[in-house]
Amino acid sequence: MKSRLFLLSAMTLAIGLFGCSTSKVPQIEAKYYPQCYDPIAKLCKDQDNSNEVKSSVVGGIFGAVGGAVIGGLASKDKKKGALIGALAGAAVGASVGFFKARLEKIEDREQRLAEYQTILGEVSDQWDLEKASVETAYKCYDEQINILRDLVINKQISKEEFLDRMNEIKQGLDNIKIYWADASTNIDSQMADGEKFLEEEEARIKAEEEAKKIRAEEARKHRETVRRQTKNRERAMKKIKNGKEEVEAIGNKVDGNWAALAHDYASGDDGMTMNNTSLNYYGLTANR
Repeated sequence: MKSRLFLLSAMTLAIGLFGCSTSKVPQIEAKYYPQCYDPIAKLCKDQDNSNEVKSSVVGGIFGAVGGAVIGGLASKDKKKGALIGALAGAAVGASVGFFKARLEKIEDREQRLAEYQTILGEVSDQWDLEKASVETAYKCYDEQINILRDLVINKQISKEEFLDRMNEIKQGLDNIKIYWADASTNIDSQMADGEKFLEEEEARIKAEEEAKKIRAEEARKHRETVRRQTKNRERAMKKIKNGKEEVEAIGNKVDGNWAALAHDYASGDDGMTMNNTSLNYYGLTANR
């Protein structure tokens, strides 16, 4: 029993290839489940790809969470697709000063605050894309775990292939967690930078008003605009918070299903019996 549990816990094939240069996510060789790994791989590729930004990552994705492969979707809005794809490449590692870098170049305050809303919309769209991609990958792996359980119960898979597939699923799930943690950190940094910009903008208005550089009525209008953008940011933050909770719940469910299948296989529960031959796998020997 202990040897079989140890065998499952020790499934760590060294199949990592090259990592995304802009994130901590390692690429894996998706032998059995490329359709599950593809959503994360596509986002990772967009981060690394400076020569080509594919617009296919946007169109149709928000209705495709149930299992469509993101790489095969085509955007109806090519301009928006390119914009969000480019944002994905620029966002990671560039969160500090994310808003200020673009906004400080705009001298006109009204234009500056209008551009703030544009950037906030881009960040929100990118978040929707990342959330949909992560959910798609999680749900795909969850479906494959259920299929794998049926294959074992019906004695339609060898021990070697079962462990190989379980290992790939585990690596895929780990990759999703790494990517999502990275994405969450980045958007938190971006939103914090956006908040700082609004605070500085309001302070600037106050200083200019006190210095008699702008009229009181003009200052009042600008403050109202800043407060509207603050409310927009708060709504975006609420969406982000809810999204994190939804993804965490899905991830915990899939992790639990993987662990349950690993336990049942190791213990022989739930009618998961296979022929009682010796298996030398990952340098270990186990009997069932």
